[in-house]
Amino acid sequence: MASVRKSNLLVRIIEHKLTPYIVTAAFSLFMISPIILMLLNSFKSLAEAFTWPPTLFPVNPTLETYQRVIGSTVPLTMRNSLILSLTTTFLVLVIALPTAYALSKYPFRGSKMILLFYLASRIVPPVSLLVPFYIMLSLMRLIDTYLGLILVYIYITLPIIIWVIKGFFDEFPKDLIDSALVDGCTRLGAFFRIVLPTSAVGVAASGIITFLWSWNEFLFPMVFTTSNNVAPLTTGVFEFVGDEVIEWSSLSAVGIFASLPAIIFFIFAQKYIIAGLTKGALKL
Repeated sequence: MASVRKSNLLVRIIEHKLTPYIVTAAFSLFMISPIILMLLNSFKSLAEAFTWPPTLFPVNPTLETYQRVIGSTVPLTMRNSLILSLTTTFLVLVIALPTAYALSKYPFRGSKMILLFYLASRIVPPVSLLVPFYIMLSLMRLIDTYLGLILVYIYITLPIIIWVIKGFFDEFPKDLIDSALVDGCTRLGAFFRIVLPTSAVGVAASGIITFLWSWNEFLFPMVFTTSNNVAPLTTGVFEFVGDEVIEWSSLSAVGIFASLPAIIFFIFAQKYIIAGLTKGALKL
């Protein structure tokens, strides 16, 4: 009887209307806790960051770390990140949109193999491509250049974005395209005047995903840049990592700067990101 009562109690707890909210709130707090700790640590002085036992809340909050960050090369590397991410996003969309449209609405012999080839190119772990990419970029004299990093970023993001956009185009009514063609539009005209405006959600989702991937990329810029003139923000944080001392409070401040664009993007565009990822999961 006792085991039955415990079982019934557990069922009532699980089925209670507040249970999903409590579980979601607890999980969200756990996920966001590193960002909260990083924010609190960014207001500590260098001396307080090394105190033991460590303090959770800053005893004497200061903006000293943010002043150090603004006066360092971080603004330069943030500018580089914006240039790299925005350029990569633009070029990926320019290439992926017509490619996905053609593969979706005008399939041809071997089109499914091409889609599988795009997917297979992302099966290879990116770290295994460091040496081949370094050799190629060295031969083309593109080490420590915007163009070299942009080409690598395009390779990383383009295959998945083609799949995401194709998922949206697959659901686009073919009758609308046929009607536009009957009314005198060319295939290209129907694409620009009918398909793209109607698929704005998919285009936005793909652009946001590309931007976030490019913004957060660390491994390739770390290897392929030699100066802060090109290096993005993800590698610029190492200015505060010394041989003997790591400035944890300054690193936290840089982390806040680096996280802001991604957080803002996700807050305002999470529905587009989720929609894009689910569309990209459609079958061939």
